[in-house]
Amino acid sequence: MLTLTPQPLVRHIEPLDPQLLQGDLIQPGHPLFGLIWINPKRVSGTPCFYATRVPIKNLFDTLEAGQTLDDFLDGFEGVTRDQATAVLELAKAPLAASNGRCMISL
Repeated sequence: MLTLTPQPLVRHIEPLDPQLLQGDLIQPGHPLFGLIWINPKRVSGTPCFYATRVPIKNLFDTLEAGQTLDDFLDGFEGVTRDQATAVLELAKAPLAASNGRCMISL
């Protein structure tokens, strides 16, 4: 099980107009705040990088296609290196905890 640390996952969180956070599932104080935002009225509720309309999935699609992190950052304005590396760290945490064993049951 993934355990989130209480400290922010990104070093700098850009302040936004509070109206942009209305209906958001990740509010100030949540460990993912500043990294990801999810709102049913924004990109159909797809998890996006905070303060952007860039779906988190785009990072993984870019890397899966053989492109680099720099390619991703160049192609998706508004996403910071801090955000992208934090998402990658979160994604690898369950893999590291499994010690290489398959964690999927069919």
